[in-house]
Amino acid sequence: MGRFIVKDSFYERAKKEGYRARSAYKLMEIQKRFHAIKAGHKVLDLGAAPGGWLQVISQQIGGKGIVVGIDITPVAPLNQDNVVTMTADIRTISTDELLAQAAAPAFDVVTCDIAPNLSGIRDVDEARIGELYESVLRIVKEGLKPSGVFILKSFFGPEFKPRINELRSLFSSVTVYKPDASRGVSSEVYLVSMGKKQTTV
Repeated sequence: MGRFIVKDSFYERAKKEGYRARSAYKLMEIQKRFHAIKAGHKVLDLGAAPGGWLQVISQQIGGKGIVVGIDITPVAPLNQDNVVTMTADIRTISTDELLAQAAAPAFDVVTCDIAPNLSGIRDVDEARIGELYESVLRIVKEGLKPSGVFILKSFFGPEFKPRINELRSLFSSVTVYKPDASRGVSSEVYLVSMGKKQTTV
């Protein structure tokens, strides 16, 4: 029963404090632990709808930073000068288009809280997750600056270890982290990859 109390408390807290999703508290916990997002940063948020992570990032980067949020589902306007949203498919959009929105040569941080629509058919779902992962990684390789940080939601499965190994070849450190705000019954974790290596540019 305790797990459900935790879930409800974050849901109710999000409503009370004006966040669009309880997932905002997951990013707050990640930020408190890793201090990845700093004032003035240029940040890309992949799979941004409904906008809970954009709200947190906007607060962290301040007026001199900018966060670009992209999702295939439109994000309702946040009315913050440091937030830009795009309705597009990350599988087909070019990294140059994303960078143009930030008016920056590269992003300091890329975040991704995408949860693909699952069919319940294992092979189909694994293929769908794999396609999204490859699209996200392409953007990270092309658009994240050397020494940059990549925060990715992931799930335990047959591809979990290979993906961690791949990220470890691209970043100085990769930490598996499960925020308290994640539902206890969920297999989701976050991979916090810090220090993008020069050779991946």
